[in-house]
Amino acid sequence: MKQFPLIRNPLVWLRRIAHRRGYGVHSPFAFQLIMDAVYESTPYYAYSCLASLHPWPVRVLNLFPLQCHRLLFRLANYQHPACIILLGASHHEAAYMQAAVPSAQLRVEHDVAGIGALPPSALLFVGAGELPHTAALADAMPADGMLVVEGIHSSPAAAQMWHDLQAAPHTGITFDLYTYGICCFDRSRHKQHYIVNF
Repeated sequence: MKQFPLIRNPLVWLRRIAHRRGYGVHSPFAFQLIMDAVYESTPYYAYSCLASLHPWPVRVLNLFPLQCHRLLFRLANYQHPACIILLGASHHEAAYMQAAVPSAQLRVEHDVAGIGALPPSALLFVGAGELPHTAALADAMPADGMLVVEGIHSSPAAAQMWHDLQAAPHTGITFDLYTYGICCFDRSRHKQHYIVNF
């Protein structure tokens, strides 16, 4: 299992408290994604089955690893892609995202070369160990696709990679959740970058 801290960093949470629940977000698209995916609190049907993937303290205390994987479930459910591609992901991430959209084709890749052409509306998850590949993958993303990047603040190099990804001409609206970065690629929407207190 991938190692997340058991609780979110309280200092990071406090620094981002002004960015909760869509405060200051004027884009209807961005606000909808924040409210319908990041902050959605519905107890989805699959949560109880998926909880068995976690040790009992994580389940009972609703600790951060559980919250992270449930976020991935909600993002997949929100995007509802025909194809979910995971690079550098764990079994947990694959299980949560597949459970959100059972009809989606799920591809778990261990090398960027295996990804190939990305289909329309693809949802691509890139694990923290594969961050150097994100710029090339973002260039290949379809306009209606979504890229979820893990570990965007795990090191100064990761933070710089995230900054470069936000500035890339092909990237549209982005969301910085600290643990994850989310990129959308529809350039018909005004390019904006949001911090979200997740």
